[in-house]
Formats: sequence, C-alpha cells, structure tokens
Amino acid sequence: MKGSVLGRSPLRLLYQVAGAILLVVVAAARADDGELPPLTTVENSPRLPGKFIWADLVTDDVLKARSFYAQLFGWQFWGVGNYSIAVNDSQPLAGMFQKSRPANDPKARPRWFGYISVPSVGKAERAVAKAGGRVLAPPQNFPRRGEQAVFADREGAIFGVMRSSAGDPEDLLAEPGDWIWIQLLSRDPRNAAEFYRAVAGYDIVENNSANRLNDYVLVSKGFARATVRTLVTKREDVNPTWLPYVRVKSVSETVRKAKELGGSVLIEPKPEVFEGGVAVLADPGGAAIGILEWRPDLMKGAR
Repeated sequence: MKGSVLGRSPLRLLYQVAGAILLVVVAAARADDGELPPLTTVENSPRLPGKFIWADLVTDDVLKARSFYAQLFGWQFWGVGNYSIAVNDSQPLAGMFQKSRPANDPKARPRWFGYISVPSVGKAERAVAKAGGRVLAPPQNFPRRGEQAVFADREGAIFGVMRSSAGDPEDLLAEPGDWIWIQLLSRDPRNAAEFYRAVAGYDIVENNSANRLNDYVLVSKGFARATVRTLVTKREDVNPTWLPYVRVKSVSETVRKAKELGGSVLIEPKPEVFEGGVAVLADPGGAAIGILEWRPDLMKGAR
C-alpha cells in the first residue's frame, strides 16, 4: 500500500499509555490457566519477518471495548482470564487486557499497539537497547503462541515483537474486519525508520512524491509493512505512536455506527484523501484506531 492516511487533524486522544500498564500484559496471559491460540492453523506457515502479526489493546473497560468492536467490526471474543482474544471470521487477530489508568498520569489513555514478526526476540531486544529504545516487557514464551516482548522506541512509541511458534498469517489481502495497515507518527521519521531497520531489518523507501501523505515506507520481503509520517504538531500532549487500521466495507457507514456506539471521530473522511476511504476513530475509552476501505483503483502500484 502506497501512502498513509493520516492528515494533520487533531490527534488529541493519541496519548502514550504509561509503561507500567504494558508491563503486565504478558504476565496476565501467562498467569492464566488457559492458553493463547496460535497465530495461524495453516500447516507449514513460514515466518514473515517485518510483518505486523498481532495487536493488543490495553484498556480500563474491556467489556465496553468488546461490545464496541463486536458491533462495529463483527469481532467475536474468547476469554482467557483477564485477557480477551478478538476473533474475526474464526481467525484470532488481537488481545484486550484490562488495567486501571495510573492515578499519577492523567494523560494516559487506552491504546492499541502492534507486534512485529522477528526471527529472534532476544536479538531484537539487544537491538532495541543498542538503538536507544527501552524494554517494557522482557521476552517470555507461551505454549502454542511462541516468544514475545514489548518495547518502546527512542521516542517512546510502544510496539511488540514476536516469534510465532506456528508461523505467521499469510500475506493475503485483508478481509473486512482484519488489520490492513499500520502507521507510525514520529517527530523525526528518518531517525525512527532507522531505529526499526536496526530492530526488524526493514528496507527503507523514501516517499518523494508531491503532496505525500507519508515520509518513509518500511519494507520486508518485497512488501510494504508500515509507513512513517512526520508528527508536525508541537503540542506536548500528543506523542509519537503507532496507529493500526482495520479494513471496512464502508468508511462512512462505519463512522456513523461508531458514533452511535459511543465512539468518536478523530479524523473525518475527506474527499481528497483516498476519496473519503479512510478515517480515524476513538473507541468509547479513547483508544484510537484507523479504518480503511480497500479500493483497487486507488491502490495501483501498491503491494
């Protein structure tokens, strides 16, 4: 996919979640008697280093979040103790963990973050430390799932890495309700792109087109995996962050429904951006999430 979809509209709810919240995500799943499902049940699935293969939501109201996303995207949910698994058309694609907001950080909001497939979680951990990032949750193994860890990059943007024991989901066009894209907002996009090259081995492609919507594309195995865009606001309450996108059949209908369900619209669809085929929402707890229509005529040349 060429180009990203965020404009310069207000991003007031894209706050960094306190690191203390994220430290417990992995531990919660580990402490439960249930098992996390594998990322894929297709035999002999290869690993696809650089691909974003999972996402987690940290929120202070899982029940409200589950209701919102079930009605908005048609997701179903499995309960694994304090950790809920979101499923789209029988395929697990995300987790939700309940944690109270830290009393000493009024800016903290629920948020999504994604996991990158890597050949070695330990090697990624060392690369993060060497490149100036931080370890929020050290590498841990889970039956049927594999090994994973959670980090923060140099600007504090949170992300995870995973070495799936079952291999990674295939590189196929996302179905409605699936993750279809992810974008990093950074105050120094070139520096951020170099950080993720060091950690995940990406090739970096600079976007030199006029009226560009992103600055760099992170590429692996010949596929664009993510874009990096300059965060131009000087507001101190808006921090660098990753923003994932879900494919929907109709952005306008999804926006309407999100409002009815208690969500809000951070970036309205605009005719000049993919002909109104993208928007950014906030769920009732304030977690930001993008939505995107797949329109082949607008994606020519993208892979």
